[in-house]
Amino acid sequence: MFEIDWNAYELVDLSYEVQAGQDGDRPFLVTPSRLVDGSYKYDIQTHSHVGSHVEFPRHFFGEGARGVTDYPPAYFLGRAVLCRILKGSDLAIRPGDLEAEIGDIIRPGDIVVFRNDGPRSDDLERLPYFTPAAARWLRDHQVRLIVLDTIRLGEDIEDMRAFHEILMGPGAEVPFVEFVSNLDALTQREFFLMCPPYKVRGLDSSFCRVLAILERNNRIG
Repeated sequence: MFEIDWNAYELVDLSYEVQAGQDGDRPFLVTPSRLVDGSYKYDIQTHSHVGSHVEFPRHFFGEGARGVTDYPPAYFLGRAVLCRILKGSDLAIRPGDLEAEIGDIIRPGDIVVFRNDGPRSDDLERLPYFTPAAARWLRDHQVRLIVLDTIRLGEDIEDMRAFHEILMGPGAEVPFVEFVSNLDALTQREFFLMCPPYKVRGLDSSFCRVLAILERNNRIG
């Protein structure tokens, strides 16, 4: 019989909790209703980028690019590494930063989880940002998926577009996971992560539950 000793592992939920009723540019409006047999249901008005979600190349390149159902379920399960972003006054994330943090452990096909351990602010201009060179470093190391904390994808719109083009473009087609939480609970550099998206054909992005599985008693040194 196949068994897993769950006492040896810790399950950490990294998903963002959506509050029903929130409006604005990321709505999640819920209206109580009933099915024909009188039991309860809820009508939901939202879009594909609310809460924790996986963005696919179709998000950036449009129709014809790969979307939710063009990736097999196993793509969203695998080995992950934690990349801590430790920035001070210089907010640019360069290849050297990535090399120093995960260069010794990253392998082709890894999921990279980025955690901002530096400046946090409601002012976007004060958040760390990726350079296009950092995106190329990730592409060249053949990452499978990236999970993003509160970090800008570029210093300006041009660099943000470059980040998408480099990682979501032909030859890479790396999905992005956005809107996560509880990243401080990641206490080791290497772990297992799963984030299977809701299966809807044709979507550019889809909701997901982001779960990390950590070995107990194995902490970052």
